[in-house]
Amino acid sequence: MENNIVSFEKYIRARDERVRKRAIDGIDREEVHRYYTGIIDVSIRHLTLLQRYFIEEYLAEIIVGFFLRGVDASKQYRTGRTTEDIEHSYTKDHFLEIYSLANDYRLSRHIGEWDLYSVSIIAEDLSLKWFRNGLAYGKRQRKLKLL
Repeated sequence: MENNIVSFEKYIRARDERVRKRAIDGIDREEVHRYYTGIIDVSIRHLTLLQRYFIEEYLAEIIVGFFLRGVDASKQYRTGRTTEDIEHSYTKDHFLEIYSLANDYRLSRHIGEWDLYSVSIIAEDLSLKWFRNGLAYGKRQRKLKLL
């Protein structure tokens, strides 16, 4: 009898992973590279290699995480909500997530206060920018019935 039981959890995890991979393909690597060379690299160039590594990993996780959040939040367009409404409803969670990730990476232990402040400003900018990109990408994909 146990062989006839369908595992919906396993199916849902596999489907979510496929959607995640498809959504990550929507990240414009050229745009990330331009932002990195124009803003991030200039801001962290003076730091040691290890400090830069931690910051780059932190910011990369913000880009991917907030893009995926935007793709997921794009479901709310079906209920008639506007981009501004969706952004407003996520604002508090964005700040909590940014600073939670900074704590996870223990950035305050690896870099000084002023550098941490600069990285925080960059992280806030990236989170909003990539959340919006995720919203737009998700909206387009949902119109095409690809998500």
